[in-house]
Amino acid sequence: MGTLPPELERFWGTGDGLTVIQRAELFGIDLSLLDENLRLTPEQRHRQNDLLLNKAEALRAALAQSNEQS
Repeated sequence: MGTLPPELERFWGTGDGLTVIQRAELFGIDLSLLDENLRLTPEQRHRQNDLLLNKAEALRAALAQSNEQS
């Protein structure tokens, strides 16, 4: 395995007494959305994913239609 970039070496380094969660937060990772999604059941997460995917596809189609009309 090669040498990690300095920013990753600082993140994954050990011996600082921090938990993985503390290290992730200090690195700038927002864990709140992960926490919220893990409170949902797998079925709820699947439904949420489907809803967002449908919205993204509708936006993509609307943009394509708008570009065709221009």
